[in-house]
Amino acid sequence: MEEAVFRHLNHLERSGYRAGYDEYHSLADPIYELPEDDREIAFEKVNKIFFIERLKLGEHVLRALEAVGLIPKRKRVSRKAQLAAATLESESYSSEAEEASDDGPEETSLDDQPPLPTETDQQEENPTTKEDEDADGVISFDMAREFEERINEVTVKRAINKVDEGSNVLNRISGRPVIEMRVLASRFCNPEEAQELDAFLIQEFMHAKDMVDPEFDYEDAFIPGNPSVKNLITARFRLLWNMYVDSRLGRAGIISTMPKEARYREFDNFYRKIPEKQRRGIFEGIWQTDTFTHEELLSMATDLESLMSKYVDDVDISEEERDYIHLQGSPCPLCKFPTYNWVDDPESICDEMVIEAIQIDFPDWESKDGGCDRCIEVYELRAGV
Repeated sequence: MEEAVFRHLNHLERSGYRAGYDEYHSLADPIYELPEDDREIAFEKVNKIFFIERLKLGEHVLRALEAVGLIPKRKRVSRKAQLAAATLESESYSSEAEEASDDGPEETSLDDQPPLPTETDQQEENPTTKEDEDADGVISFDMAREFEERINEVTVKRAINKVDEGSNVLNRISGRPVIEMRVLASRFCNPEEAQELDAFLIQEFMHAKDMVDPEFDYEDAFIPGNPSVKNLITARFRLLWNMYVDSRLGRAGIISTMPKEARYREFDNFYRKIPEKQRRGIFEGIWQTDTFTHEELLSMATDLESLMSKYVDDVDISEEERDYIHLQGSPCPLCKFPTYNWVDDPESICDEMVIEAIQIDFPDWESKDGGCDRCIEVYELRAGV
């Protein structure tokens, strides 16, 4: 909180807006005269005032939580409209009371009296308010609750670096879950980048919402394999999950961290070995799918066949063509290690002696099986070319 406030005020000061900067120092500088044990609490109070009240930086978090449905949406109700409605009701009650007193001391029960107007009734009677009245408004809440009743607490902490950024859900299994968001303080410094900050927070809170959604059924799955394989599967899973989040935000008309075409370029980088037509079809299929489970996304990230069978028809690509799609991380047919730099058709670039040397060790191997660049280099050395 302290770093976010300080960065934001410094940015404003450099931009020529010194009022907030001077106000902060007028409150913070005298704290150094306090006893050392009292300074931390005093600084915390000042930073909280500026983060929440003066600079409204906490509004970014609240807006993101509202956008994804983790807290009820706030509605602005004009206080003037409320007072006017209350005045009219009180006048009508007083006139009715006078008429009743003129007719005689007739006893009435509480059940016979008209119900008092509720805040919702006042909103319905005054559906529109002027902009100048909004500043004088009060906050009410839409009580259509979904996920917030399952959440015990939401905490926002400072991230050390970009890798540390993101959301996590603690105590998912036992007790009510706690959403922990880690974000770089530098994201709060520039008011002109507020939209990017909101998009980032919404994206990460969508991940948190999925984690507490029983239909998504998130679990901490074990990914087998060596570190390079785990990293590749994790990267693919993150991409597919981000696509799932982006598509839902797009349908809801909410801006995301990355537009659809930019997300496709990222997808294209991971699956460029799949023919263009099928690759685009898979992407569009994922984008248009309404619901996924954690298990489905992880399965598609781990196994190409799972991804292909879900979105590619057999008539579009033959079984033989499927077998010769060389994705990054797939095992080399020669050394069996995960391969990131494929030589798709060694016969087209290598001497015949190299191909013969490979087939001596692997009689069933064909050039279209491909191989990793290291294996091809080894056989070139063996063949003396």
